[in-house]
Amino acid sequence: MLVTPIHYDLSFEPIFSNFTFEGKEAIDVRIAKPTNTITLHAAELKIKKCLIVSSGKSISAQTKLDEKKETLTIKLPTKIAKSAKIHIEYTGVLNDRLVGFYRSQYKDKSGKTKYIATTQFEAADARRAFPCWDEPAAKAAYDISIITEPHHTAISNTNQILKKKIGKKTLYKFAKTPIMSTYLVYLGVGEFEYLTTKSGKITMRIVTTKGNSKKGKFALDLCKKLVKSYEDYFGIKYPLPKLDLIAVPDFASGAMENWGAITFRETILLFDEKTSSTQTKQFIAEVVSHELAHQWFGNLVTMKWWNDLWLNESFATFMATKFVDKFYPEWKLWDQFLEDTMNTAMGLDALHSSHPIDVKVNSPSEIREIFDAISYDKGGCVLKMLESFVTEKNFRAGLRVYLKKFSYKNAEGNDLWDEIGKSSKMPVRSMVNSWLKQTGFPLVEAKKQDSKLVLSQKRFVLEQKGSQKGLWEIPLTITHDGKAINKILKKKQESLIIPSNEILVNPGRNGFYRVKYSQDILYDLKELILQKSISHIDRWAIQNDLFALCVSGDGKARDYLEIATSYENEDDYLTQSNVSGNLYALYHRTIEEQYNPEIKQITHQYFRKMFDKLGWDAQKDEPHTNALLRSYVIGALGKLDDEEILCEANSRFRQYLQNPSSLNPDIQDAVFSLVAWSGDHNTYQKLLHLYNKAESQEQKTRFLGALSSFKDPKLLLKTLDFSQSKNVRSQNMHIPIIRVSGNQYGKKILWPWLKKNWKGLRIKVGVGSPLLNRMVSSISAVADNSMQGEIKQFFQKNPTPGTEMTLSQTLERIRIHHQFIKRLRAEFA
Repeated sequence: MLVTPIHYDLSFEPIFSNFTFEGKEAIDVRIAKPTNTITLHAAELKIKKCLIVSSGKSISAQTKLDEKKETLTIKLPTKIAKSAKIHIEYTGVLNDRLVGFYRSQYKDKSGKTKYIATTQFEAADARRAFPCWDEPAAKAAYDISIITEPHHTAISNTNQILKKKIGKKTLYKFAKTPIMSTYLVYLGVGEFEYLTTKSGKITMRIVTTKGNSKKGKFALDLCKKLVKSYEDYFGIKYPLPKLDLIAVPDFASGAMENWGAITFRETILLFDEKTSSTQTKQFIAEVVSHELAHQWFGNLVTMKWWNDLWLNESFATFMATKFVDKFYPEWKLWDQFLEDTMNTAMGLDALHSSHPIDVKVNSPSEIREIFDAISYDKGGCVLKMLESFVTEKNFRAGLRVYLKKFSYKNAEGNDLWDEIGKSSKMPVRSMVNSWLKQTGFPLVEAKKQDSKLVLSQKRFVLEQKGSQKGLWEIPLTITHDGKAINKILKKKQESLIIPSNEILVNPGRNGFYRVKYSQDILYDLKELILQKSISHIDRWAIQNDLFALCVSGDGKARDYLEIATSYENEDDYLTQSNVSGNLYALYHRTIEEQYNPEIKQITHQYFRKMFDKLGWDAQKDEPHTNALLRSYVIGALGKLDDEEILCEANSRFRQYLQNPSSLNPDIQDAVFSLVAWSGDHNTYQKLLHLYNKAESQEQKTRFLGALSSFKDPKLLLKTLDFSQSKNVRSQNMHIPIIRVSGNQYGKKILWPWLKKNWKGLRIKVGVGSPLLNRMVSSISAVADNSMQGEIKQFFQKNPTPGTEMTLSQTLERIRIHHQFIKRLRAEFA
């Protein structure tokens, strides 16, 4: 860079009467060679004044904003060299699009509308709050001041060092930050309430709107434990004197790791013993852990450019699971990691339109698009595979050296691989890069030939077209007769001498690949599944791979249904949730097909067996995971038209209306949805009234889901229209869209409704919002193959930057579904 920022002095004054803000900044810069032009980033700002001080002289400058490139160019009459201070005064907008410096609205206890001002700068939106070099490598230190109305308080990344009256307003000044990237700067202004504790020298606070801070107790207690654990693991103390966890009423993502001032959706930070579910508690723990991991990995050491975004995100995903599992082993988070994280990643990465983990990105809209299951989930799985390959001890040792070496600097992926490679004395860089630089992942085929085991690899794809490129360095583990073989499979095909037939490839599912066994090996494995003489993870993995092979055309659905019968006496959470999920998906996808009753019967039987063990009510000392299964099983049985379940759901709902505490929060979502499923217009009015009356966001979300669960398309359209009203926060308006897309009775209405409302949706959430991608991907659940052309054409006429990749993935999923149904028809004919 020709001009490099070293220090920003920033002052902000939000004005809520017209939703604007006044800004002043002074930037100290270093200049590599004499210049009379300086270009930095700025968007949606109006420059009032700009001057530059260099070599003791004050120079008035001309400014030009480029809206499209989001840049501000400063032109000077003479060249300046070495160093300078840039002074800019400007105004900006407190927008309602949940990016940059924005406003968030809520109602206080008396029903009065209030506002807070808050920020979301990742990936490239700090430029909407102040002119800056808005790139991760342009690290600088910050002095921040905020001027507020008398009844407001202010928060930033560091501790407050001054509070004084200026006329009717109050000035808050904060301590100088460490050197950091622009996307981690935070500003918050509002009527806040705090729940505070201390851990050593660190002040920790939960920050909420008035009346909510007590619900932060669970997150605050956990935060204390986690920070200490991370300090021990990384061997580096948390570097700031304070740490705030802030609940924001309107928030597009789940949470954001701003240094020392982490922001969250309210539903992901606030836990209410009376109304919150087990699922919510677990989710809060995982997200708090994820964001805290970032305070070191991402904030202290930052990627040079967004192509390494995955390093930040997948690392936090992996660490979050590791540390929450340490405190709550009974939650079985590593099992859930396989079921959720690995399955989600493989589902996306089996598409031709997926992307490599390490991906080239240029424009801000492209950056926003890679915040997906590849950057978070696949990356997390690759790290898990790497840790098991080099051992936990070597992994941690390399990591500690890397964090110390690059503290307050920027690094690239290879810097980390080199350190882990040194600590483990293994070829880490070449192994890992074979998983980062190419799209997709392998299918390993295992066949017996006499006393040999022949292993071959090819790319696993769900849509069969053309020949597949790709060769991975696969860290293989194979067990047989109580022995384990470890090797790296680098070629297309290799063979090993293994006389036994009882062979397991990838036991414990540490490797990120699928396995296809020949029929004879599978026959022996089936016996081991029935006897439960292999681990629950291996029982899960065998049928999980088999189902994926049946979707991709590498296997038969009848084979899958046959092996599913070996799981009838399964009592493990991971396997039960996956088998039942696969059977339900098979039933749901084939609803309009002639052979559907056969699949429905098998599915209903399996769910009934699960339900008979689980029942409606939690048992004393039952496993934590039962609460997660129970809700899912009840919901699915109701939608499989189980009269007994539907009847009981309605009876429990009537009791709930008399006494809300009579219904366990863990099954509320299922009960409300089934009441809608068997309900009419009157039921709709009841649920709508409950939605409007609900106090917490968690409760509102449940009723919004229920309003999307009716069988009557007219009522579903009503819900979709309602999602666009002032009564639904823009952060939640995608929920009805996604729930209706998964409702068989919403199939015909969703796409016409999306087309009609797309312009409004786009304006409401703003281009570049992650919510738009969720809406685009929901189309694949309701569209059939004949609609591909129309969908393509629609988005050509209504271009939506930042959704291009999601759109091609959506179209590919429609084709995969079409091919799958065609094969099923032939099989069941």
